[in-house]
Amino acid sequence: MGNLNTNNQASTADLSVLRMPRMLPLKEVIYFTGLSSTTIYDMLDKKSNRYDSTFPIQVKLSKGRVAWVESEIADWLKTKLADRFN
Repeated sequence: MGNLNTNNQASTADLSVLRMPRMLPLKEVIYFTGLSSTTIYDMLDKKSNRYDSTFPIQVKLSKGRVAWVESEIADWLKTKLADRFN
């Protein structure tokens, strides 16, 4: 019976790893979007004429370190691809 409990804990741990979001540093966001860092930060700045409320907001990981959720960047790109036919 002890083995079943251990297996359940291992399975739960494996599932939590699968659900963990992958974080993209700025260099990867630049690579995947083809945008410059200046454009990316302008798209996040509400005072900028390049502001885009649909662009994913970065996550502050530590002092001086931010990243973006990979799935949010992917979804944003999918929307842009779909919009080209509208």
